[in-house]
Amino acid sequence: MASLVRVIICVTAVIGLGSSSEAEENGDITEDLKDLLHTSMINIVSLNDLVTELTEKISHLTLSQSETQAEARKRQLDMEDLQRELSQVKEELETLKEPRDGKWAEFGNWSDCSAECGGGTQTRTRTCTNPAPARGGADCVGEGEETRECNTEECEPYTMYIDCDDLTSLYIDGSESNVAGLGQLGQTSRLQIPASTELIAVKCYDGNGGVYNYCGIIGSVQDSQGRDIAVTDSTWKCSDTLESGWQLPGFTEGSNWRAAIDQGDSHYMLNREPYRNIPSSNKRVIWGTRGVGTVYCRKTL
Repeated sequence: MASLVRVIICVTAVIGLGSSSEAEENGDITEDLKDLLHTSMINIVSLNDLVTELTEKISHLTLSQSETQAEARKRQLDMEDLQRELSQVKEELETLKEPRDGKWAEFGNWSDCSAECGGGTQTRTRTCTNPAPARGGADCVGEGEETRECNTEECEPYTMYIDCDDLTSLYIDGSESNVAGLGQLGQTSRLQIPASTELIAVKCYDGNGGVYNYCGIIGSVQDSQGRDIAVTDSTWKCSDTLESGWQLPGFTEGSNWRAAIDQGDSHYMLNREPYRNIPSSNKRVIWGTRGVGTVYCRKTL
Protein backbone atom coordinates (compact mmCIF):
# COMPACT_ATOMS: atom_id res chain seq x y z
CA MET A 1 0.00 0.00 0.00
CA ALA A 2 2.92 2.36 -0.60
CA SER A 3 0.90 4.28 -3.17
CA LEU A 4 -1.86 4.86 -0.64
CA VAL A 5 0.63 6.30 1.82
CA ARG A 6 1.90 8.66 -0.86
CA VAL A 7 -1.71 9.67 -1.58
CA ILE A 8 -2.26 10.52 2.07
CA ILE A 9 0.90 12.66 2.19
CA CYS A 10 -0.04 14.43 -1.01
CA VAL A 11 -3.63 15.08 0.09
CA THR A 12 -2.37 16.50 3.37
CA ALA A 13 -0.08 18.87 1.49
CA VAL A 14 -2.86 20.00 -0.86
CA ILE A 15 -5.51 20.62 1.76
CA GLY A 16 -3.04 22.49 3.90
CA LEU A 17 -3.41 25.48 1.56
CA GLY A 18 -6.46 27.66 1.00
CA SER A 19 -8.94 29.77 2.90
CA SER A 20 -10.53 29.05 6.28
CA SER A 21 -13.77 27.98 4.61
CA GLU A 22 -11.84 25.61 2.43
CA ALA A 23 -10.02 24.30 5.51
CA GLU A 24 -13.35 23.44 7.09
CA GLU A 25 -14.40 21.46 4.03
CA ASN A 26 -10.98 19.88 3.67
CA GLY A 27 -11.06 18.93 7.36
CA ASP A 28 -13.53 16.24 6.38
CA ILE A 29 -10.89 14.79 4.10
CA THR A 30 -8.30 14.92 6.87
CA GLU A 31 -10.58 13.00 9.22
CA ASP A 32 -11.22 10.39 6.53
CA LEU A 33 -7.49 9.96 6.11
CA LYS A 34 -6.96 9.65 9.86
CA ASP A 35 -9.59 6.95 9.99
CA LEU A 36 -7.87 5.21 7.12
CA LEU A 37 -4.49 5.34 8.82
CA HIS A 38 -5.83 3.95 12.09
CA THR A 39 -7.83 1.07 10.64
CA SER A 40 -5.90 -2.22 10.42
CA MET A 41 -8.47 -4.09 8.32
CA ILE A 42 -10.12 -2.10 5.49
CA ASN A 43 -12.97 -3.41 3.43
CA ILE A 44 -11.97 -3.16 -0.22
CA VAL A 45 -15.33 -1.79 -1.36
CA SER A 46 -15.32 0.87 1.37
CA LEU A 47 -11.76 1.84 0.50
CA ASN A 48 -12.68 2.18 -3.16
CA ASP A 49 -15.62 4.38 -2.21
CA LEU A 50 -13.29 6.53 -0.12
CA VAL A 51 -10.93 6.99 -3.07
CA THR A 52 -13.87 8.10 -5.20
CA GLU A 53 -15.01 10.54 -2.54
CA LEU A 54 -11.54 11.99 -2.17
CA THR A 55 -11.28 12.44 -5.92
CA GLU A 56 -14.56 14.34 -6.02
CA LYS A 57 -13.60 16.59 -3.13
CA ILE A 58 -10.22 17.39 -4.61
CA SER A 59 -11.79 18.29 -7.95
CA HIS A 60 -13.93 20.90 -6.20
CA LEU A 61 -11.08 22.58 -4.39
CA THR A 62 -10.93 26.25 -5.41
CA LEU A 63 -7.94 28.48 -5.57
CA SER A 64 -7.71 31.12 -2.90
CA GLN A 65 -7.77 34.76 -4.05
CA SER A 66 -4.75 35.43 -1.85
CA GLU A 67 -2.60 32.81 -3.59
CA THR A 68 0.28 33.97 -5.71
CA GLN A 69 0.70 32.61 -9.18
CA ALA A 70 3.55 30.38 -7.95
CA GLU A 71 1.38 29.02 -5.13
CA ALA A 72 -1.46 28.39 -7.54
CA ARG A 73 0.85 26.58 -9.92
CA LYS A 74 2.20 24.44 -7.10
CA ARG A 75 -1.32 23.59 -5.98
CA GLN A 76 -2.20 22.60 -9.55
CA LEU A 77 0.85 20.36 -9.85
CA ASP A 78 0.13 18.76 -6.47
CA MET A 79 -3.42 18.02 -7.54
CA GLU A 80 -2.21 16.43 -10.78
CA ASP A 81 0.25 14.25 -8.84
CA LEU A 82 -2.55 13.28 -6.50
CA GLN A 83 -4.76 12.23 -9.39
CA ARG A 84 -2.02 9.94 -10.68
CA GLU A 85 -1.55 8.43 -7.23
CA LEU A 86 -5.30 7.87 -6.90
CA SER A 87 -5.30 6.04 -10.22
CA GLN A 88 -2.54 3.76 -8.97
CA VAL A 89 -4.48 3.03 -5.78
CA LYS A 90 -7.55 2.14 -7.81
CA GLU A 91 -5.47 -0.29 -9.86
CA GLU A 92 -4.15 -1.87 -6.65
CA LEU A 93 -7.69 -2.20 -5.32
CA GLU A 94 -8.79 -3.97 -8.47
CA THR A 95 -5.89 -6.39 -8.05
CA LEU A 96 -6.92 -7.07 -4.44
CA LYS A 97 -10.42 -8.03 -5.56
CA GLU A 98 -9.17 -10.92 -7.71
CA PRO A 99 -9.41 -14.49 -6.28
CA ARG A 100 -6.18 -15.84 -4.77
CA ASP A 101 -5.46 -19.56 -4.78
CA GLY A 102 -3.79 -21.10 -1.77
CA LYS A 103 -0.31 -22.61 -1.80
CA TRP A 104 1.37 -24.98 0.66
CA ALA A 105 3.96 -23.79 3.14
CA GLU A 106 6.94 -26.05 3.85
CA PHE A 107 6.46 -29.15 6.01
CA GLY A 108 7.34 -28.74 9.67
CA ASN A 109 9.63 -31.01 11.68
CA TRP A 110 8.83 -34.67 12.29
CA SER A 111 7.10 -35.43 15.60
CA ASP A 112 8.65 -37.70 18.21
CA CYS A 113 8.32 -41.40 17.43
CA SER A 114 5.30 -43.01 19.07
CA ALA A 115 7.39 -45.98 20.26
CA GLU A 116 10.94 -46.42 21.48
CA CYS A 117 11.25 -49.73 19.64
CA GLY A 118 9.18 -52.36 17.90
CA GLY A 119 7.88 -49.97 15.27
CA GLY A 120 6.21 -46.62 15.78
CA THR A 121 5.08 -43.72 13.67
CA GLN A 122 5.85 -40.04 13.42
CA THR A 123 4.13 -37.27 11.53
CA ARG A 124 4.78 -33.83 10.14
CA THR A 125 2.31 -31.25 8.87
CA ARG A 126 2.13 -28.28 6.55
CA THR A 127 -0.41 -25.49 6.20
CA CYS A 128 -2.11 -23.88 3.23
CA THR A 129 -0.80 -20.43 4.10
CA ASN A 130 1.82 -19.51 1.51
CA PRO A 131 -0.43 -17.73 0.72
CA ALA A 132 -3.77 -18.79 2.18
CA PRO A 133 -6.70 -18.85 -0.26
CA ALA A 134 -8.64 -15.59 -0.36
CA ARG A 135 -11.60 -14.01 -2.08
CA GLY A 136 -12.97 -17.32 -3.31
CA GLY A 137 -9.63 -18.74 -4.43
CA ALA A 138 -9.00 -22.49 -4.48
CA ASP A 139 -7.71 -24.46 -1.49
CA CYS A 140 -4.38 -26.26 -1.68
CA VAL A 141 -4.37 -29.62 -3.43
CA GLY A 142 -2.80 -32.58 -1.62
CA GLU A 143 -2.34 -33.77 1.95
CA GLY A 144 -1.45 -31.56 4.87
CA GLU A 145 0.12 -34.41 6.86
CA GLU A 146 2.76 -37.07 6.21
CA THR A 147 3.40 -40.21 8.27
CA ARG A 148 6.37 -42.56 8.34
CA GLU A 149 7.57 -45.54 10.36
CA CYS A 150 10.28 -45.13 12.97
CA ASN A 151 12.23 -47.14 15.55
CA THR A 152 11.45 -50.38 13.75
CA GLU A 153 14.12 -52.41 15.56
CA GLU A 154 12.81 -55.20 17.80
CA CYS A 155 12.37 -54.33 21.47
CA GLU A 156 14.35 -56.13 24.11
CA PRO A 157 12.21 -58.64 26.05
CA TYR A 158 10.63 -57.84 29.39
CA THR A 159 11.55 -59.64 32.58
CA MET A 160 8.68 -61.04 34.62
CA TYR A 161 8.65 -62.20 38.23
CA ILE A 162 5.62 -64.07 39.57
CA ASP A 163 4.70 -66.07 42.65
CA CYS A 164 1.56 -67.13 44.47
CA ASP A 165 0.55 -68.94 47.61
CA ASP A 166 0.30 -71.86 46.94
CA LEU A 167 0.52 -73.11 43.32
CA THR A 168 0.83 -71.03 40.13
CA SER A 169 -0.16 -71.57 36.50
CA LEU A 170 1.01 -68.83 34.12
CA TYR A 171 -0.14 -67.99 30.57
CA ILE A 172 1.48 -65.46 28.22
CA ASP A 173 -0.89 -64.47 25.41
CA GLY A 174 -2.72 -67.77 25.94
CA SER A 175 0.35 -70.04 25.95
CA GLU A 176 1.11 -71.81 29.21
CA SER A 177 4.59 -71.24 30.58
CA ASN A 178 6.63 -74.06 32.10
CA VAL A 179 9.33 -71.89 33.65
CA ALA A 180 11.03 -73.20 36.78
CA GLY A 181 9.34 -72.36 40.04
CA LEU A 182 5.75 -72.55 38.85
CA GLY A 183 3.73 -74.97 40.91
CA GLN A 184 6.17 -74.72 43.83
CA LEU A 185 5.27 -72.80 46.97
CA GLY A 186 7.75 -70.09 47.95
CA GLN A 187 9.83 -70.20 44.77
CA THR A 188 9.52 -67.07 42.67
CA SER A 189 9.52 -67.69 38.94
CA ARG A 190 11.61 -65.44 36.67
CA LEU A 191 11.18 -65.46 32.90
CA GLN A 192 11.63 -63.39 29.75
CA ILE A 193 8.49 -62.41 27.86
CA PRO A 194 8.22 -60.58 24.52
CA ALA A 195 7.83 -56.83 24.68
CA SER A 196 4.85 -57.32 22.36
CA THR A 197 2.98 -59.34 25.01
CA GLU A 198 -0.70 -58.38 25.22
CA LEU A 199 -1.99 -60.45 28.13
CA ILE A 200 -0.70 -62.10 31.29
CA ALA A 201 -3.04 -64.64 32.91
CA VAL A 202 -2.40 -66.32 36.28
CA LYS A 203 -4.23 -69.16 37.99
CA CYS A 204 -3.47 -69.54 41.68
CA TYR A 205 -4.54 -72.36 43.99
CA ASP A 206 -4.47 -71.82 47.76
CA GLY A 207 -4.58 -74.94 49.88
CA ASN A 208 -6.00 -73.01 52.83
CA GLY A 209 -9.14 -72.11 50.91
CA GLY A 210 -8.42 -68.43 50.34
CA VAL A 211 -7.95 -67.42 53.97
CA TYR A 212 -6.91 -63.73 53.98
CA ASN A 213 -3.27 -63.82 55.08
CA TYR A 214 -2.46 -67.18 53.51
CA CYS A 215 -3.35 -66.54 49.88
CA GLY A 216 -2.11 -64.09 47.30
CA ILE A 217 -0.47 -63.39 43.95
CA ILE A 218 2.52 -61.09 43.68
CA GLY A 219 4.69 -60.11 40.73
CA SER A 220 6.09 -57.49 38.38
CA VAL A 221 7.07 -56.99 34.75
CA GLN A 222 9.97 -54.66 33.92
CA ASP A 223 11.74 -53.53 30.77
CA SER A 224 15.48 -53.73 30.13
CA GLN A 225 15.96 -50.42 31.96
CA GLY A 226 14.27 -51.68 35.11
CA ARG A 227 11.12 -49.61 34.57
CA ASP A 228 7.77 -51.03 35.61
CA ILE A 229 5.60 -52.26 32.76
CA ALA A 230 3.10 -53.95 35.06
CA VAL A 231 2.79 -54.93 38.71
CA THR A 232 0.20 -56.92 40.61
CA ASP A 233 -2.36 -54.38 41.82
CA SER A 234 -6.06 -53.58 41.65
CA THR A 235 -5.89 -52.95 37.89
CA TRP A 236 -5.86 -56.72 37.40
CA LYS A 237 -9.22 -58.43 36.87
CA CYS A 238 -9.97 -61.65 38.79
CA SER A 239 -12.71 -64.28 38.78
CA ASP A 240 -13.53 -67.31 40.90
CA THR A 241 -14.95 -69.22 37.94
CA LEU A 242 -13.04 -71.23 35.33
CA GLU A 243 -14.23 -70.22 31.86
CA SER A 244 -13.14 -71.50 28.47
CA GLY A 245 -10.59 -69.15 26.88
CA TRP A 246 -10.11 -67.06 30.00
CA GLN A 247 -6.32 -67.02 29.39
CA LEU A 248 -6.61 -65.65 25.82
CA PRO A 249 -6.24 -61.99 24.78
CA GLY A 250 -9.56 -61.97 22.94
CA PHE A 251 -11.59 -63.25 25.88
CA THR A 252 -14.57 -61.10 26.94
CA GLU A 253 -14.70 -60.51 30.68
CA GLY A 254 -18.23 -60.79 32.06
CA SER A 255 -19.72 -59.40 35.26
CA ASN A 256 -17.96 -62.05 37.35
CA TRP A 257 -14.60 -60.47 36.49
CA ARG A 258 -13.89 -57.80 39.07
CA ALA A 259 -10.97 -55.64 40.16
CA ALA A 260 -8.45 -57.64 42.16
CA ILE A 261 -8.55 -57.30 45.95
CA ASP A 262 -5.49 -55.65 47.49
CA GLN A 263 -4.46 -57.81 50.46
CA GLY A 264 -2.98 -54.87 52.36
CA ASP A 265 0.40 -53.71 53.65
CA SER A 266 0.63 -56.29 56.43
CA HIS A 267 0.40 -59.32 54.15
CA TYR A 268 3.36 -61.60 54.71
CA MET A 269 4.25 -61.81 50.99
CA LEU A 270 5.21 -58.13 51.04
CA ASN A 271 7.49 -58.59 54.02
CA ARG A 272 9.06 -62.04 53.69
CA GLU A 273 11.59 -63.55 51.34
CA PRO A 274 11.60 -64.56 48.54
CA TYR A 275 8.47 -62.52 47.71
CA ARG A 276 9.73 -59.15 48.88
CA ASN A 277 12.76 -59.52 46.61
CA ILE A 278 10.58 -59.24 43.51
CA PRO A 279 11.63 -55.96 41.80
CA SER A 280 9.40 -52.87 42.03
CA SER A 281 8.26 -50.99 45.08
CA ASN A 282 4.81 -50.68 43.53
CA LYS A 283 3.86 -54.35 43.61
CA ARG A 284 0.92 -55.46 45.74
CA VAL A 285 -0.47 -58.80 46.89
CA ILE A 286 -3.76 -59.48 45.13
CA TRP A 287 -6.54 -62.06 45.23
CA GLY A 288 -10.05 -62.67 43.99
CA THR A 289 -12.88 -63.35 46.42
CA ARG A 290 -11.65 -64.09 49.94
CA GLY A 291 -12.58 -67.55 51.11
CA VAL A 292 -12.25 -68.98 47.60
CA GLY A 293 -9.34 -71.39 47.08
CA THR A 294 -8.71 -70.92 43.35
CA VAL A 295 -8.69 -67.63 41.46
CA TYR A 296 -8.11 -66.65 37.85
CA CYS A 297 -6.55 -63.22 37.23
CA ARG A 298 -5.76 -61.30 34.02
CA LYS A 299 -3.69 -58.24 33.18
CA THR A 300 -3.75 -56.55 29.77
CA LEU A 301 -0.50 -54.76 28.89
